Amino acid sequence: MPQLADADNSTDEQISSEKQLVQMSLRRDAAMARRVRACAAVLIVLMLSAEAADAIPGASVPPMPLGVVLAGLLMFVNFVDPTRDPRVSQKVAVQRRNIELVLDAMIVLSAIWLVGLNPASSLWVLLLFPIAQSVLRYEAKQMAFCFASLFAIYVGGEIWAASRYEDIQFELLTTVQQVSVLLIVGGVAANYRQLNSVFSLILNRRNVAEGEQERRRVPGDGFAVVYIDIAVADGLPAQITPESLREVVAKRISGAVRLEDQVLTSDADAFVVLIEGLHELMDATVVGERVLKRLESPVSVGGRSVEVDPRVSVAYSANRVGNPDELIEAAGRKAFGARRNSEDRLVVHDTSKHLESAAG
Repeated sequence: MPQLADADNSTDEQISSEKQLVQMSLRRDAAMARRVRACAAVLIVLMLSAEAADAIPGASVPPMPLGVVLAGLLMFVNFVDPTRDPRVSQKVAVQRRNIELVLDAMIVLSAIWLVGLNPASSLWVLLLFPIAQSVLRYEAKQMAFCFASLFAIYVGGEIWAASRYEDIQFELLTTVQQVSVLLIVGGVAANYRQLNSVFSLILNRRNVAEGEQERRRVPGDGFAVVYIDIAVADGLPAQITPESLREVVAKRISGAVRLEDQVLTSDADAFVVLIEGLHELMDATVVGERVLKRLESPVSVGGRSVEVDPRVSVAYSANRVGNPDELIEAAGRKAFGARRNSEDRLVVHDTSKHLESAAG
């Protein structure tokens, strides 16, 4: 592996502390939320198509077309989810998460208010959808606030409908029963998150299943370099040699990648993983996150605990490359720049910008 020098990388994409890459846990929650939203879109169409238009007091729109429109809006929210982009920042992902939950609640409430004013309607069950979204994506305090806001808006809408239409009467007992059922279901889901493993099994999201599917799928043409720059936080103890530390770190890195991936090292405290058969940048980014997670805990060398400070850089090429030296050097510069500028521990080298500048 060529020796890499610390050089300026002004042409590379800069990822500042304010633009940290989205965390893997948030990306997984977003993927689950997209699946729940897709199921809700189908459910809205089915439930609205079963409603009788002539049983709805006041002016409204036909239930079936409304269901199609609302389902389309839900699928559009899925389509523009920014967490699909591996380079999206944590701040943007959190902001969009809040916006998505508001849109989900507005769509469900629109269905209830425009079609579900019939006292015999069961569309209030659709409120389970925004409740499930808040359980998936928020912590306890934020979740409680979402529950309270959603129930307050729903009850307020029922009171308004009773005052607006003579054919509707506000039934306090029925409303309390509905809210109680929703609250119980939401509370059970929030307090027993281990049930998520059951949903993961149903949705083929278990780690073992994902690994098997990854190995079975047809390899792509993409090639990636994951560059790992290692520094010892408090200095290397005198009893431990750099060679011993590199050997232990190399084993940890090897445990985070596939058997067919190559793990290279050099005299410097740097490692390179060469990965072939990828489909997109996201595949390489996931490998970088796994490597970084494996190196977060201290390593044991000669009976002593050593805490390392890694910087991981991911460089991806959509096509196979004969000589990966240029990609390795670019990833190395990116990692060195991240350490020098105290940037995030995981950075991404965007090769597309270089291709565009070369074409121009």
